[in-house]
Parts: sequence; C-alpha cells; structure tokens
Amino acid sequence: MAEYVFLRAIHIVSVIVWLGVIPADLLLRKIIKDKKGTESEKTLLSFWLKLTNLGGMIGLTGILVTGIPLSITIGYGFFQFASGANHWLYTKQFVTVIVIILTAAFIIPSGKKVRIEIEKSVAEKSPLTNETYKNISKLEKVLTTINVLIVFNLLLALMRNLM
Repeated sequence: MAEYVFLRAIHIVSVIVWLGVIPADLLLRKIIKDKKGTESEKTLLSFWLKLTNLGGMIGLTGILVTGIPLSITIGYGFFQFASGANHWLYTKQFVTVIVIILTAAFIIPSGKKVRIEIEKSVAEKSPLTNETYKNISKLEKVLTTINVLIVFNLLLALMRNLM
C-alpha cells in the first residue's frame, strides 16, 4: 500500500511538472516573438529549448516510470481496449505513445538543429537564418500538439469516473 501511495505521489508530481511547462512554453514563445532580431532572442531561444527539454524529460520519465507499475499494481494492464473496461486508461496509454513518437521523431532532431544553429549564429555574431526560423516554427507546432495531448490526457484522468 505504501508503494502505491509513493508511486501515485511521484506520478502526480510528474504530471504537475509536465503541465507547468505548458504556460512557460507559451509565455516564452510570446517573449521570443517580441524580441525577434535582437541579441536577447538567441538567449531566450536557448532557455526555451532547455526548459521544454528538461520539463518534458522529467514529466514524461516520471509518468512512465510510475504509470507502468501503477497499472500493474492496480491490475489494469496495458492497451486492453477489448477488455470492456478502463477505456480512459488505455486511451491515455495510446496518447502517451503518440507523445513519445512525436518527441523522438520531431522534437529531439529539430531541437538539436535549432540549438546548433543558435550556437553557430552566436559564434559568428550573425543573425539567425530563415532556415532556423523554419525549424523553430516546426518545433512550435509539434510542441503545441504535444501540449494539447498532455491536457487531453489530464482530462481523461480527471473524468475517468464519468466514463
């Protein structure tokens, strides 16, 4: 029982960390847009990349590391859509897999490209290129999608007793 309480507490803290990244992400995007073309833009972009990366890693890792044992402890299992019960949980699991795929396929490679382009721009004391801005835009779109999926997963958890 103590293990369950501990896992659930860590799970909830991980969710809070992950959710906390969303308003910070949106606020930083606005500030970065306002500072476009200035010297502070590169610093803000670097901070934005680090924040979303770290917050996402902590949140997602914590949710995975605790969610799997919680599902086993409670006896829910994984992806058992045909079981007739707990569709909310299996939907959450499926959405989490989508988030993992988006992160691995788009966020990590695009984030690395943008980080390298920023470092190059700082070293050469040159403005960011159109290619960098395209990669930032791509990153923003995928992050927005992930943010929506995170909120959707939270709503599924909060409304599970209604389903």
